[in-house]
Amino acid sequence: MVLTATESPGVACPAGGVRFVVGTDANRNGSLDDAEIDSSLTRLVCNGVQGPKGDTGTQGDKGDTGTAGASGLSTLVANSDEPVGGGNCVAGGTRMEAGLDANRNGTLDEGELNVSLTRFVCNGQHGLNGLKGDKGDAGPQGEKGDPGVMYVRTKVVSPGTTPATSGTALRAAIDSIADGKTWLVKVEPGVYDLGSLPLQLRPGIHLQGSGENSTLVRASISSTSVGTVMGTANSELSSLTVENIGGGSDSIAIYSEAPSFTFHDIVATARGGSAASFGIVLKKAQGSFSNVRAIASSSGYASGFQCFSCTANLLESYAEANGDTLTASTQAMGIYTSNGTVYLRNVTSNANGAHFNWGVYADGNVSLVNVEAQGSGGTKGIGLFVGEGNGNVRNSVLTGTSPTESQGISSSTSGTTTRFITVQNSIVTGGFASIWRAQYFDVRIGQSQLNGPPLPGAGDTTGKYTCFGNYDGNFGPVSCL
Repeated sequence: MVLTATESPGVACPAGGVRFVVGTDANRNGSLDDAEIDSSLTRLVCNGVQGPKGDTGTQGDKGDTGTAGASGLSTLVANSDEPVGGGNCVAGGTRMEAGLDANRNGTLDEGELNVSLTRFVCNGQHGLNGLKGDKGDAGPQGEKGDPGVMYVRTKVVSPGTTPATSGTALRAAIDSIADGKTWLVKVEPGVYDLGSLPLQLRPGIHLQGSGENSTLVRASISSTSVGTVMGTANSELSSLTVENIGGGSDSIAIYSEAPSFTFHDIVATARGGSAASFGIVLKKAQGSFSNVRAIASSSGYASGFQCFSCTANLLESYAEANGDTLTASTQAMGIYTSNGTVYLRNVTSNANGAHFNWGVYADGNVSLVNVEAQGSGGTKGIGLFVGEGNGNVRNSVLTGTSPTESQGISSSTSGTTTRFITVQNSIVTGGFASIWRAQYFDVRIGQSQLNGPPLPGAGDTTGKYTCFGNYDGNFGPVSCL
């Protein structure tokens, strides 16, 4: 029996070939078993070794053009700023990201980024300073420039490291001006603490802050005639907040007895006076004051704005007085005037929390135009009180609220001279009386809403009401007694 098998390339056949194996099928099973092989009869037929390369044949004809393959995907590169100190570039640089545009939208989307291709081009870090070079030759003289800004009579006060050092700097700037000329002292934003001593303005000085919410001048002073800021003749205050935080019996933010002292665009707050707190106290003041917020809080007597023997106008302003207790001795007056003539326009004045609360209390002549005045709480709440003078009210809202006694307008006089109160186109509200007319008062009311009865004082036989076209809260007619 003869079997053939492939001969692998090797020593016997370097190029491989065929192995012939011969033997007798002794067990007659039709297969040449290993024991039946006669190795002496084995023969090899080897493949011939590859001959040398033949000459190149003649080029054949050009084959047919194959079918066009599908368009390949574009590779996109996106550049972005690499932040300083981000871990990749100490001094910052450029991040370059790449990837295939799988959705063919021309934009390298986040899901298409191949992070293995991301590279960074980093900015170089600053090197060490080089040695100073030799001084160069002087260049030619330049042309004369435009005149610069030069302040002749302006001082700028900057804040110090603490509120106390800031206050010292502000006081020094004011005290250094003694020539009597007009000066602007501009105060930068900050808190300027004066301690227990006031800031006395000098004639001709305009103290101007950087805004009511930016510049705060404060002190802790207890006095009935000394405030955090003391006004003087021909001085002015604007664009800041003045505060007295008290700590004793009396607290005043701004005090002045000078007729020509003026202010505008300010906030004045006084608190912490156990006996009395006054936001602003003026005596013999003349002129107009606008955009003022005057606020006071006390456990005794509180008043936001006070004016004694004044001929003055308070415009576009707000006053507030807050009583801290309801004991019998406490009083709150948003605005108080005495022995003068005061004109209020576009003013809101509130008093609350004390035993007696008056929105506006006038012991002199007073005129109200577009005014909202309210006294609320305690045992007596009165919107407007007129005593020892005449009152003129137009286009205003006067309200008194109290669980005990409330009057929109009240009046009283100790003399026998006839006083006048005129009310036009206004809303007057009081639970006890919309208007309480005392003796020797001639009250005239026209085209106004009276919420609460207009009443005469007890035993009054000398005053009178004159009413025309008035109505109540339900627009029903109101008669005056």
